[in-house]
Amino acid sequence: MDPISIAGLGLSVASVSFQLFAGCIKGFVLLSTAHNLGKDSSALICQLNLQEIQLTEWARCAGLLAGDGSLDRRLNEKIVHATLKELQDLLLDTEKLKVRYKLGLASKSLTPQSEPDRRESPVAHGILSNAISNELRADVMYKARLIQSKNSFPQRLWWAAVDKAKFEELIGNIRSFIRELWYLLDPIRQRDVTQSLQMILSHVIGISGKVDELCALSDTITASSNIGTSSMGLSGSLPLASAAEIKAIKVNLGETSNGGEHAIPQSLFPQYPGQPSKVVFSNLDTRHLGQYKPMKNNAEMGMATYQEMPVFIEWKSLPILFKSKILNRIENLALLLSTPKHPNFRSLQCRGLARDNDGGKVAFVYNVPPQAGSPIPRSLRNLFGMSPSVTERIQLALRITQSVKYFHIAGWLHKNLRSENIMFWDTTNSALNSPPIPSSALSEPILAGFAFSRQDSLSEISEQPSSDPQRDIYRHPEAMGEPSESFSAAKDIYALGTVLLEIGEWRSLRSLVEKVVDVSKTNVPLAQLALVKPFLLDEGPKGGLGMLKYRMGDIYAQVTKMMLSGEIPAAPQAQEEADVVFRPDMLDIAIRELGRCVV
Repeated sequence: MDPISIAGLGLSVASVSFQLFAGCIKGFVLLSTAHNLGKDSSALICQLNLQEIQLTEWARCAGLLAGDGSLDRRLNEKIVHATLKELQDLLLDTEKLKVRYKLGLASKSLTPQSEPDRRESPVAHGILSNAISNELRADVMYKARLIQSKNSFPQRLWWAAVDKAKFEELIGNIRSFIRELWYLLDPIRQRDVTQSLQMILSHVIGISGKVDELCALSDTITASSNIGTSSMGLSGSLPLASAAEIKAIKVNLGETSNGGEHAIPQSLFPQYPGQPSKVVFSNLDTRHLGQYKPMKNNAEMGMATYQEMPVFIEWKSLPILFKSKILNRIENLALLLSTPKHPNFRSLQCRGLARDNDGGKVAFVYNVPPQAGSPIPRSLRNLFGMSPSVTERIQLALRITQSVKYFHIAGWLHKNLRSENIMFWDTTNSALNSPPIPSSALSEPILAGFAFSRQDSLSEISEQPSSDPQRDIYRHPEAMGEPSESFSAAKDIYALGTVLLEIGEWRSLRSLVEKVVDVSKTNVPLAQLALVKPFLLDEGPKGGLGMLKYRMGDIYAQVTKMMLSGEIPAAPQAQEEADVVFRPDMLDIAIRELGRCVV
Protein backbone atom coordinates (compact mmCIF):
# COMPACT_ATOMS: atom_id res chain seq x y z
CA MET A 1 0.00 0.00 0.00
CA ASP A 2 1.21 3.47 -0.83
CA PRO A 3 2.29 4.97 2.54
CA ILE A 4 1.04 8.38 1.44
CA SER A 5 -2.54 7.16 1.08
CA ILE A 6 -2.84 5.08 4.26
CA ALA A 7 -6.30 5.72 5.68
CA GLY A 8 -6.86 6.84 9.21
CA LEU A 9 -3.61 8.75 9.71
CA GLY A 10 -5.18 12.16 9.10
CA LEU A 11 -2.16 13.33 7.15
CA SER A 12 -1.76 17.04 6.64
CA VAL A 13 -0.03 18.66 3.67
CA ALA A 14 3.11 19.01 5.78
CA SER A 15 3.10 15.33 6.80
CA VAL A 16 2.89 14.37 3.12
CA SER A 17 6.27 16.09 2.67
CA PHE A 18 7.67 14.07 5.55
CA GLN A 19 6.21 10.82 4.17
CA LEU A 20 7.79 11.43 0.78
CA PHE A 21 11.12 12.31 2.37
CA ALA A 22 10.97 9.12 4.46
CA GLY A 23 10.32 7.11 1.29
CA CYS A 24 13.45 8.60 -0.23
CA ILE A 25 15.47 7.66 2.86
CA LYS A 26 14.14 4.11 2.60
CA GLY A 27 15.29 4.01 -1.02
CA PHE A 28 18.77 5.20 -0.11
CA VAL A 29 18.98 2.55 2.64
CA LEU A 30 17.90 -0.22 0.26
CA LEU A 31 20.37 0.75 -2.44
CA SER A 32 23.37 1.52 -0.23
CA THR A 33 23.13 -1.63 1.91
CA ALA A 34 22.54 -4.09 -0.93
CA HIS A 35 25.17 -6.81 -1.30
CA ASN A 36 27.21 -7.86 -4.30
CA LEU A 37 27.91 -4.42 -5.74
CA GLY A 38 31.35 -5.36 -7.02
CA LYS A 39 34.89 -4.04 -6.86
CA ASP A 40 33.84 -0.42 -7.37
CA SER A 41 31.57 -0.48 -4.33
CA SER A 42 33.51 2.12 -2.32
CA ALA A 43 33.25 4.76 -5.03
CA LEU A 44 29.65 3.97 -5.98
CA ILE A 45 28.35 3.85 -2.42
CA CYS A 46 30.26 7.03 -1.60
CA GLN A 47 28.43 8.82 -4.42
CA LEU A 48 25.09 7.44 -3.23
CA ASN A 49 25.74 8.31 0.42
CA LEU A 50 26.66 11.86 -0.54
CA GLN A 51 23.28 12.34 -2.22
CA GLU A 52 21.53 11.02 0.90
CA ILE A 53 23.47 13.47 3.07
CA GLN A 54 22.56 16.36 0.77
CA LEU A 55 18.89 15.42 0.86
CA THR A 56 18.92 15.05 4.64
CA GLU A 57 20.58 18.43 5.15
CA TRP A 58 18.03 19.98 2.79
CA ALA A 59 15.23 18.36 4.83
CA ARG A 60 16.72 19.70 8.05
CA CYS A 61 16.81 23.20 6.60
CA ALA A 62 13.28 22.79 5.17
CA GLY A 63 11.87 22.00 8.63
CA LEU A 64 11.11 18.30 8.10
CA LEU A 65 13.42 17.13 10.90
CA ALA A 66 12.15 19.52 13.56
CA GLY A 67 8.95 19.60 15.60
CA ASP A 68 6.08 17.84 13.85
CA GLY A 69 7.91 17.58 10.55
CA SER A 70 5.98 20.34 8.82
CA LEU A 71 7.41 21.81 5.66
CA ASP A 72 8.61 25.40 5.95
CA ARG A 73 5.77 27.56 4.62
CA ARG A 74 8.17 29.69 2.63
CA LEU A 75 8.82 26.76 0.27
CA ASN A 76 6.60 25.89 -2.67
CA GLU A 77 4.92 22.76 -1.35
CA LYS A 78 3.58 21.62 -4.73
CA ILE A 79 7.05 21.62 -6.28
CA VAL A 80 8.50 19.98 -3.16
CA HIS A 81 5.90 17.20 -3.25
CA ALA A 82 6.31 16.61 -6.97
CA THR A 83 10.11 16.50 -6.74
CA LEU A 84 10.19 14.23 -3.69
CA LYS A 85 7.63 11.91 -5.32
CA GLU A 86 9.76 11.60 -8.45
CA LEU A 87 12.86 10.96 -6.35
CA GLN A 88 11.07 8.38 -4.19
CA ASP A 89 9.81 6.52 -7.26
CA LEU A 90 13.28 6.57 -8.77
CA LEU A 91 14.81 5.04 -5.64
CA LEU A 92 12.12 2.44 -4.87
CA ASP A 93 10.91 1.29 -8.29
CA THR A 94 13.01 -1.87 -8.80
CA GLU A 95 11.46 -2.54 -12.20
CA LYS A 96 12.48 0.91 -13.47
CA LEU A 97 15.98 0.40 -12.06
CA LYS A 98 16.23 -2.86 -13.97
CA VAL A 99 14.82 -1.64 -17.29
CA ARG A 100 16.26 1.89 -17.44
CA TYR A 101 19.52 1.50 -15.53
CA LYS A 102 20.32 -2.22 -15.98
CA LEU A 103 20.41 -2.55 -12.19
CA GLY A 104 18.83 -5.75 -10.93
CA LEU A 105 17.78 -5.95 -7.28
CA ALA A 106 16.51 -9.14 -5.65
CA SER A 107 15.16 -9.93 -2.19
CA LYS A 108 17.23 -11.74 0.40
CA SER A 109 15.66 -13.70 3.21
CA LEU A 110 16.76 -12.31 6.54
CA THR A 111 14.89 -12.24 9.82
CA PRO A 112 13.85 -8.80 11.07
CA GLN A 113 16.07 -9.28 14.10
CA SER A 114 19.17 -9.61 11.91
CA GLU A 115 18.49 -6.55 9.77
CA PRO A 116 20.25 -3.95 11.95
CA ASP A 117 23.44 -6.04 12.00
CA ARG A 118 25.43 -4.65 9.08
CA ARG A 119 28.68 -6.50 9.81
CA GLU A 120 27.93 -8.98 7.03
CA SER A 121 27.77 -6.14 4.50
CA PRO A 122 31.12 -4.35 4.03
CA VAL A 123 29.44 -2.03 1.53
CA ALA A 124 27.33 -0.62 4.36
CA HIS A 125 30.49 0.70 5.99
CA GLY A 126 31.51 3.16 3.30
CA ILE A 127 33.30 6.32 4.37
CA LEU A 128 30.09 8.41 4.36
CA SER A 129 27.70 5.75 5.67
CA ASN A 130 27.87 7.03 9.24
CA ALA A 131 27.55 10.71 8.37
CA ILE A 132 23.85 10.15 8.98
CA SER A 133 23.11 8.11 12.07
CA ASN A 134 21.16 4.88 11.73
CA GLU A 135 19.02 6.18 14.58
CA LEU A 136 17.95 9.15 12.45
CA ARG A 137 17.19 6.94 9.45
CA ALA A 138 15.18 4.54 11.60
CA ASP A 139 13.34 7.35 13.35
CA VAL A 140 12.30 8.94 10.04
CA MET A 141 11.07 5.67 8.57
CA TYR A 142 9.31 4.65 11.79
CA LYS A 143 7.41 7.94 12.04
CA ALA A 144 6.33 7.46 8.43
CA ARG A 145 5.14 3.89 9.20
CA LEU A 146 7.63 2.43 6.71
CA ILE A 147 9.11 0.05 9.29
CA GLN A 148 7.46 -1.74 12.20
CA SER A 149 9.92 -0.57 14.86
CA LYS A 150 13.02 1.54 15.24
CA ASN A 151 15.06 -1.64 15.64
CA SER A 152 14.31 -2.96 12.15
CA PHE A 153 15.44 -1.75 8.77
CA PRO A 154 13.80 -2.50 5.39
CA GLN A 155 14.27 -5.94 3.88
CA ARG A 156 17.83 -6.46 2.71
CA LEU A 157 18.33 -6.66 -1.06
CA TRP A 158 21.24 -7.78 -3.18
CA TRP A 159 22.49 -6.73 -6.57
CA ALA A 160 21.77 -9.36 -9.20
CA ALA A 161 23.14 -7.11 -11.94
CA VAL A 162 25.15 -3.88 -11.85
CA ASP A 163 26.24 -1.66 -14.73
CA LYS A 164 28.71 0.91 -13.40
CA ALA A 165 27.99 3.46 -16.12
CA LYS A 166 24.24 3.11 -15.58
CA PHE A 167 24.71 3.35 -11.81
CA GLU A 168 26.52 6.64 -12.28
CA GLU A 169 23.70 7.78 -14.57
CA LEU A 170 21.28 6.95 -11.75
CA ILE A 171 23.38 9.05 -9.36
CA GLY A 172 23.24 11.92 -11.82
CA ASN A 173 19.45 11.77 -11.99
CA ILE A 174 19.18 11.59 -8.21
CA ARG A 175 21.42 14.64 -8.03
CA SER A 176 19.20 16.55 -10.42
CA PHE A 177 16.14 16.08 -8.19
CA ILE A 178 18.04 17.15 -5.08
CA ARG A 179 19.32 20.16 -7.01
CA GLU A 180 15.74 21.23 -7.73
CA LEU A 181 14.97 21.09 -4.01
CA TRP A 182 18.11 23.10 -3.28
CA TYR A 183 17.02 25.86 -5.65
CA LEU A 184 13.83 26.31 -3.61
CA LEU A 185 15.85 27.53 -0.62
CA ASP A 186 16.69 31.20 -0.22
CA PRO A 187 20.39 32.19 -0.43
CA ILE A 188 20.83 32.35 3.35
CA ARG A 189 19.59 28.81 3.86
CA GLN A 190 21.58 27.61 0.86
CA ARG A 191 24.65 28.97 2.60
CA ASP A 192 23.68 27.18 5.82
CA VAL A 193 23.30 23.88 3.99
CA THR A 194 26.64 24.41 2.24
CA GLN A 195 28.40 25.03 5.54
CA SER A 196 26.74 22.00 7.09
CA LEU A 197 27.75 19.75 4.19
CA GLN A 198 31.33 20.95 4.27
CA MET A 199 31.50 20.45 8.03
CA ILE A 200 30.23 16.88 7.67
CA LEU A 201 32.74 16.10 4.94
CA SER A 202 35.64 17.61 6.89
CA HIS A 203 34.76 15.57 9.98
CA VAL A 204 34.46 12.37 7.95
CA ILE A 205 37.89 12.95 6.41
CA GLY A 206 39.35 13.74 9.81
CA ILE A 207 38.23 10.47 11.43
CA SER A 208 38.80 8.18 8.44
CA GLY A 209 41.81 5.93 8.12
CA LYS A 210 41.41 3.88 4.93
CA VAL A 211 43.25 4.87 1.79
CA ASP A 212 40.71 3.48 -0.68
CA GLU A 213 37.76 5.17 1.05
CA LEU A 214 39.56 8.52 1.30
CA CYS A 215 40.42 8.36 -2.39
CA ALA A 216 36.82 7.43 -3.23
CA LEU A 217 35.56 10.42 -1.23
CA SER A 218 38.06 12.74 -2.89
CA ASP A 219 36.95 11.57 -6.33
CA THR A 220 33.29 11.99 -5.35
CA ILE A 221 33.78 15.53 -4.05
CA THR A 222 35.85 16.48 -7.08
CA ALA A 223 33.27 15.12 -9.50
CA SER A 224 30.43 16.89 -7.67
CA SER A 225 32.36 20.15 -7.38
CA ASN A 226 33.25 20.16 -11.06
CA ILE A 227 29.57 20.02 -11.93
CA GLY A 228 29.46 23.63 -10.70
CA THR A 229 26.05 25.19 -10.18
CA SER A 230 24.30 21.85 -10.60
CA SER A 231 26.01 20.54 -7.47
CA MET A 232 24.09 21.34 -4.31
CA GLY A 233 26.44 23.18 -1.97
CA LEU A 234 29.65 21.47 -3.12
CA SER A 235 30.98 23.88 -5.75
CA GLY A 236 33.53 25.23 -3.23
CA SER A 237 34.58 21.92 -1.70
CA LEU A 238 37.66 21.13 -3.79
CA PRO A 239 40.00 21.94 -0.86
CA LEU A 240 38.27 19.12 1.05
CA ALA A 241 39.00 16.75 -1.84
CA SER A 242 42.64 17.79 -1.57
CA ALA A 243 42.56 17.22 2.20
CA ALA A 244 41.19 13.70 1.66
CA GLU A 245 44.00 12.95 -0.79
CA ILE A 246 46.65 14.22 1.61
CA LYS A 247 45.07 12.25 4.46
CA ALA A 248 45.28 9.14 2.25
CA ILE A 249 48.98 9.85 1.69
CA LYS A 250 49.47 10.30 5.44
CA VAL A 251 47.78 6.96 6.12
CA ASN A 252 49.92 5.31 3.46
CA LEU A 253 53.05 6.85 4.99
CA GLY A 254 52.09 5.36 8.32
CA GLU A 255 51.73 1.95 6.74
CA THR A 256 55.13 2.16 4.99
CA SER A 257 57.14 4.08 7.62
CA ASN A 258 59.04 0.97 8.65
CA GLY A 259 59.64 -0.29 5.16
CA GLY A 260 62.44 1.97 3.94
CA GLU A 261 61.47 3.87 0.82
CA HIS A 262 57.96 5.27 0.61
CA ALA A 263 55.87 3.30 -1.86
CA ILE A 264 53.19 5.92 -2.46
CA PRO A 265 51.10 5.22 -5.56
CA GLN A 266 51.35 8.11 -8.00
CA SER A 267 47.57 7.91 -8.41
CA LEU A 268 47.17 9.30 -4.88
CA PHE A 269 48.72 12.61 -5.82
CA PRO A 270 46.26 15.25 -7.07
CA GLN A 271 46.81 17.76 -9.85
CA TYR A 272 46.05 21.47 -9.68
CA PRO A 273 46.53 24.26 -12.24
CA GLY A 274 49.88 26.01 -11.95
CA GLN A 275 51.48 23.19 -9.96
CA PRO A 276 53.60 20.23 -11.09
CA SER A 277 51.54 17.23 -12.14
CA LYS A 278 53.58 14.88 -9.98
CA VAL A 279 55.54 14.87 -6.76
CA VAL A 280 59.06 16.21 -7.23
CA PHE A 281 60.38 15.55 -3.70
CA SER A 282 63.97 14.30 -3.48
CA ASN A 283 67.09 14.49 -1.35
CA LEU A 284 69.02 17.51 -2.57
CA ASP A 285 72.75 18.14 -2.76
CA THR A 286 73.82 20.98 -0.45
CA ARG A 287 76.63 21.83 -2.89
CA HIS A 288 73.99 23.34 -5.16
CA LEU A 289 72.64 25.62 -2.42
CA GLY A 290 74.01 29.13 -2.39
CA GLN A 291 73.46 32.85 -1.70
CA TYR A 292 71.47 32.25 1.49
CA LYS A 293 69.86 35.45 2.82
CA PRO A 294 68.01 35.03 6.13
CA MET A 295 64.68 36.69 6.82
CA LYS A 296 64.61 39.76 9.02
CA ASN A 297 64.47 38.68 12.69
CA ASN A 298 64.46 35.00 11.69
CA ALA A 299 67.79 33.43 10.76
CA GLU A 300 66.22 29.97 10.32
CA MET A 301 64.35 31.03 7.16
CA GLY A 302 65.46 32.85 4.10
CA MET A 303 66.02 32.95 0.38
CA ALA A 304 68.72 31.05 -1.48
CA THR A 305 69.40 29.57 -4.85
CA TYR A 306 69.43 25.92 -5.81
CA GLN A 307 71.04 25.21 -9.15
CA GLU A 308 70.83 28.99 -9.73
CA MET A 309 67.04 29.05 -9.27
CA PRO A 310 65.48 31.03 -6.37
CA VAL A 311 64.19 28.88 -3.53
CA PHE A 312 62.86 29.45 -0.02
CA ILE A 313 64.77 27.69 2.76
CA GLU A 314 63.82 26.64 6.27
CA TRP A 315 66.53 25.13 8.45
CA LYS A 316 65.85 22.64 11.20
CA SER A 317 68.32 21.33 13.77
CA LEU A 318 68.22 17.59 14.37
CA PRO A 319 68.05 16.60 18.05
CA ILE A 320 70.49 14.00 19.32
CA LEU A 321 67.73 12.10 21.12
CA PHE A 322 65.26 10.29 18.84
CA LYS A 323 67.29 11.54 15.86
CA SER A 324 66.37 8.62 13.60
CA LYS A 325 62.66 8.86 14.40
CA ILE A 326 62.63 12.63 13.96
CA LEU A 327 64.44 12.29 10.64
CA ASN A 328 61.81 9.80 9.45
CA ARG A 329 59.11 12.30 10.46
CA ILE A 330 60.92 15.07 8.59
CA GLU A 331 61.04 12.96 5.44
CA ASN A 332 57.32 12.21 5.75
CA LEU A 333 56.59 15.89 6.28
CA ALA A 334 58.68 16.89 3.26
CA LEU A 335 56.76 14.38 1.15
CA LEU A 336 53.48 15.81 2.41
CA LEU A 337 54.62 19.36 1.65
CA SER A 338 55.79 18.31 -1.80
CA THR A 339 52.33 17.01 -2.68
CA PRO A 340 50.36 19.31 -4.99
CA LYS A 341 47.58 20.84 -2.89
CA HIS A 342 44.59 23.03 -3.53
CA PRO A 343 45.60 26.72 -3.46
CA ASN A 344 43.46 27.24 -0.34
CA PHE A 345 46.02 25.25 1.65
CA ARG A 346 48.26 28.30 1.12
CA SER A 347 51.60 26.57 1.47
CA LEU A 348 54.71 26.36 -0.68
CA GLN A 349 55.57 23.16 -2.51
CA CYS A 350 58.61 21.47 -1.01
CA ARG A 351 61.26 20.60 -3.55
CA GLY A 352 63.21 18.37 -1.22
CA LEU A 353 65.52 18.10 1.78
CA ALA A 354 69.18 19.06 2.01
CA ARG A 355 71.37 17.98 4.95
CA ASP A 356 74.44 19.95 5.94
CA ASN A 357 77.85 18.30 5.94
CA ASP A 358 77.94 17.28 9.61
CA GLY A 359 74.33 16.04 9.56
CA GLY A 360 73.28 18.29 12.42
CA LYS A 361 70.79 20.33 10.38
CA VAL A 362 68.44 19.75 7.52
CA ALA A 363 66.94 22.29 5.14
CA PHE A 364 63.44 22.20 3.69
CA VAL A 365 63.81 23.61 0.18
CA TYR A 366 60.67 25.17 -1.33
CA ASN A 367 59.81 26.54 -4.75
CA VAL A 368 58.76 30.18 -4.62
CA PRO A 369 55.29 31.08 -5.93
CA PRO A 370 55.41 31.08 -9.74
CA GLN A 371 53.55 34.40 -9.92
CA ALA A 372 55.92 36.19 -7.54
CA GLY A 373 57.29 39.37 -9.10
CA SER A 374 60.10 39.45 -6.55
CA PRO A 375 61.52 36.36 -4.79
CA ILE A 376 61.93 38.30 -1.55
CA PRO A 377 59.08 37.49 0.87
CA ARG A 378 57.92 39.52 3.83
CA SER A 379 56.40 38.07 6.95
CA LEU A 380 53.17 39.26 8.51
CA ARG A 381 55.15 40.67 11.39
CA ASN A 382 57.12 42.84 8.96
CA LEU A 383 53.92 44.27 7.47
CA PHE A 384 52.45 45.83 10.59
CA GLY A 385 53.63 49.23 9.41
CA MET A 386 51.08 49.13 6.57
CA SER A 387 47.52 50.44 6.86
CA PRO A 388 45.13 47.79 5.51
CA SER A 389 41.40 48.18 5.94
CA VAL A 390 39.34 46.24 8.47
CA THR A 391 37.82 44.29 5.57
CA GLU A 392 41.26 43.24 4.32
CA ARG A 393 42.31 42.14 7.80
CA ILE A 394 39.15 40.08 8.37
CA GLN A 395 39.66 38.33 5.03
CA LEU A 396 43.31 37.70 5.92
CA ALA A 397 42.28 36.12 9.24
CA LEU A 398 39.69 33.97 7.46
CA ARG A 399 42.15 32.67 4.87
CA ILE A 400 44.77 31.78 7.48
CA THR A 401 42.14 30.01 9.59
CA GLN A 402 40.95 28.03 6.56
CA SER A 403 44.52 27.01 5.79
CA VAL A 404 45.08 25.70 9.32
CA LYS A 405 41.74 23.89 9.17
CA TYR A 406 42.66 22.04 5.97
CA PHE A 407 45.95 20.85 7.44
CA HIS A 408 44.14 19.65 10.56
CA ILE A 409 41.60 17.77 8.44
CA ALA A 410 44.48 16.10 6.61
CA GLY A 411 45.84 14.96 9.98
CA TRP A 412 48.79 17.30 10.47
CA LEU A 413 49.57 19.84 13.19
CA HIS A 414 51.59 22.98 12.46
CA LYS A 415 53.07 23.51 15.97
CA ASN A 416 54.73 26.84 15.14
CA LEU A 417 52.01 29.33 14.24
CA ARG A 418 53.02 32.95 14.64
CA SER A 419 53.14 36.08 12.49
CA GLU A 420 56.77 35.45 11.51
CA ASN A 421 55.69 32.25 9.77
CA ILE A 422 53.02 33.80 7.55
CA MET A 423 54.65 34.98 4.33
CA PHE A 424 53.72 37.27 1.47
CA TRP A 425 55.30 37.56 -1.95
CA ASP A 426 54.96 40.67 -4.05
CA THR A 427 53.05 39.79 -7.22
CA THR A 428 53.41 43.24 -8.81
CA ASN A 429 56.93 42.80 -10.25
CA SER A 430 58.30 45.47 -7.94
CA ALA A 431 61.97 46.07 -7.50
CA LEU A 432 63.85 44.42 -4.65
CA ASN A 433 64.26 47.66 -2.75
CA SER A 434 60.73 48.91 -3.29
CA PRO A 435 58.40 49.98 -0.46
CA PRO A 436 56.39 47.29 1.35
CA ILE A 437 54.09 45.18 -0.80
CA PRO A 438 50.64 46.64 -1.53
CA SER A 439 47.79 45.79 0.79
CA SER A 440 46.12 43.81 -2.01
CA ALA A 441 48.85 41.19 -1.55
CA LEU A 442 47.38 40.43 1.89
CA SER A 443 44.82 38.28 0.11
CA GLU A 444 47.51 35.68 -0.62
CA PRO A 445 49.13 34.65 2.68
CA ILE A 446 51.48 31.67 2.60
CA LEU A 447 51.76 29.45 5.67
CA ALA A 448 55.39 28.58 6.43
CA GLY A 449 57.39 27.42 9.46
CA PHE A 450 56.54 23.71 9.18
CA ALA A 451 59.86 22.46 10.57
CA PHE A 452 58.24 21.12 13.76
CA SER A 453 54.98 19.94 12.22
CA ARG A 454 53.93 16.36 12.74
CA GLN A 455 51.04 13.97 12.39
CA ASP A 456 48.12 14.44 14.76
CA SER A 457 48.67 11.30 16.81
CA LEU A 458 49.05 10.69 20.54
CA SER A 459 51.93 8.29 19.83
CA GLU A 460 54.05 10.97 18.15
CA ILE A 461 57.04 12.44 19.97
CA SER A 462 56.56 16.09 20.96
CA GLU A 463 59.51 18.34 20.19
CA GLN A 464 60.09 21.65 21.94
CA PRO A 465 60.49 24.15 19.08
CA SER A 466 62.66 26.55 21.07
CA SER A 467 63.15 28.32 24.37
CA ASP A 468 62.97 31.80 22.87
CA PRO A 469 60.56 34.01 24.88
CA GLN A 470 59.65 35.98 21.73
CA ARG A 471 58.24 32.75 20.30
CA ASP A 472 56.99 31.21 23.51
CA ILE A 473 54.39 33.97 23.88
CA TYR A 474 52.53 32.42 20.92
CA ARG A 475 52.41 29.02 22.58
CA HIS A 476 49.78 27.56 24.82
CA PRO A 477 51.05 27.45 28.42
CA GLU A 478 51.04 23.63 28.29
CA ALA A 479 53.29 23.69 25.20
CA MET A 480 56.09 25.67 26.88
CA GLY A 481 59.17 24.16 28.44
CA GLU A 482 59.79 20.44 28.24
CA PRO A 483 56.68 18.82 26.75
CA SER A 484 54.63 17.17 29.48
CA GLU A 485 51.92 15.92 27.14
CA SER A 486 51.40 15.37 23.43
CA PHE A 487 50.79 18.44 21.30
CA SER A 488 47.18 18.74 20.17
CA ALA A 489 45.06 20.66 17.69
CA ALA A 490 43.80 22.82 20.57
CA LYS A 491 47.31 24.20 21.07
CA ASP A 492 47.56 25.04 17.38
CA ILE A 493 44.24 26.86 17.64
CA TYR A 494 45.47 28.85 20.66
CA ALA A 495 48.49 30.01 18.64
CA LEU A 496 46.15 30.88 15.77
CA GLY A 497 44.16 32.99 18.23
CA THR A 498 47.28 35.00 19.05
CA VAL A 499 47.79 35.64 15.33
CA LEU A 500 44.18 36.78 14.96
CA LEU A 501 44.73 39.16 17.87
CA GLU A 502 47.81 40.56 16.11
CA ILE A 503 45.82 41.03 12.91
CA GLY A 504 43.02 42.76 14.80
CA GLU A 505 45.33 45.10 16.67
CA TRP A 506 47.71 45.24 13.68
CA ARG A 507 50.81 45.09 15.79
CA SER A 508 53.11 42.36 17.06
CA LEU A 509 52.21 40.19 20.01
CA ARG A 510 55.49 41.22 21.59
CA SER A 511 54.25 44.82 21.89
CA LEU A 512 50.84 43.66 23.09
CA VAL A 513 52.15 41.63 26.03
CA GLU A 514 54.90 44.00 27.15
CA LYS A 515 52.69 44.97 30.11
CA VAL A 516 53.16 41.52 31.64
CA VAL A 517 56.41 40.14 30.18
CA ASP A 518 59.58 41.61 28.66
CA VAL A 519 60.53 39.14 25.95
CA SER A 520 63.69 41.07 25.06
CA LYS A 521 65.37 39.32 28.00
CA THR A 522 67.17 36.07 27.26
CA ASN A 523 65.91 34.21 30.32
CA VAL A 524 62.24 34.67 31.10
CA PRO A 525 60.79 32.35 33.79
CA LEU A 526 57.98 30.06 32.66
CA ALA A 527 55.90 31.43 35.51
CA GLN A 528 56.03 34.86 33.93
CA LEU A 529 55.29 33.52 30.45
CA ALA A 530 52.25 31.77 31.94
CA LEU A 531 50.79 35.24 32.61
CA VAL A 532 50.40 35.83 28.87
CA LYS A 533 47.27 33.75 28.37
CA PRO A 534 45.18 35.35 31.16
CA PHE A 535 46.35 38.78 30.01
CA LEU A 536 45.30 38.09 26.43
CA LEU A 537 41.87 36.91 27.60
CA ASP A 538 41.36 40.00 29.75
CA GLU A 539 38.56 42.09 28.22
CA GLY A 540 39.16 45.00 30.53
CA PRO A 541 40.46 48.34 29.18
CA LYS A 542 44.08 47.30 29.75
CA GLY A 543 43.71 43.64 28.75
CA GLY A 544 44.64 41.89 25.51
CA LEU A 545 41.04 41.75 24.26
CA GLY A 546 40.17 45.15 25.68
CA MET A 547 40.10 47.07 22.37
CA LEU A 548 39.43 44.27 19.89
CA LYS A 549 35.64 44.77 19.69
CA TYR A 550 36.17 48.43 19.04
CA ARG A 551 38.71 47.78 16.28
CA MET A 552 37.23 44.70 14.58
CA GLY A 553 33.65 44.20 15.77
CA ASP A 554 31.88 41.76 18.07
CA ILE A 555 32.11 38.66 15.86
CA TYR A 556 35.85 38.93 15.27
CA ALA A 557 36.47 39.51 18.97
CA GLN A 558 34.32 36.52 19.93
CA VAL A 559 36.16 34.23 17.52
CA THR A 560 39.54 35.35 18.85
CA LYS A 561 38.41 34.85 22.44
CA MET A 562 37.12 31.37 21.61
CA MET A 563 40.48 30.34 20.17
CA LEU A 564 42.45 31.75 23.09
CA SER A 565 40.18 30.28 25.75
CA GLY A 566 39.65 26.94 24.05
CA GLU A 567 35.95 27.09 24.89
CA ILE A 568 33.20 26.85 22.30
CA PRO A 569 30.18 29.04 23.13
CA ALA A 570 27.05 27.11 24.03
CA ALA A 571 24.85 26.47 20.99
CA PRO A 572 21.25 27.69 21.01
CA GLN A 573 18.83 25.05 22.24
CA ALA A 574 17.28 24.79 18.78
CA GLN A 575 20.60 23.50 17.45
CA GLU A 576 21.01 20.86 20.13
CA GLU A 577 19.35 18.09 18.15
CA ALA A 578 19.93 14.53 19.26
CA ASP A 579 20.24 13.31 15.68
CA VAL A 580 23.18 15.54 14.78
CA VAL A 581 26.15 13.22 14.20
CA PHE A 582 28.87 15.83 13.79
CA ARG A 583 28.78 19.11 15.66
CA PRO A 584 30.92 22.06 14.55
CA ASP A 585 34.40 22.11 16.03
CA MET A 586 36.20 25.31 16.92
CA LEU A 587 37.68 25.98 13.49
CA ASP A 588 34.34 25.20 11.80
CA ILE A 589 32.72 27.86 13.95
CA ALA A 590 35.57 30.32 13.43
CA ILE A 591 35.39 30.00 9.63
CA ARG A 592 31.61 30.32 9.65
CA GLU A 593 31.63 33.38 11.86
CA LEU A 594 34.52 35.17 10.15
CA GLY A 595 32.72 34.56 6.85
CA ARG A 596 29.71 36.41 8.28
CA CYS A 597 31.68 39.57 9.02
CA VAL A 598 30.67 42.42 6.75
CA VAL A 599 32.31 45.85 6.95
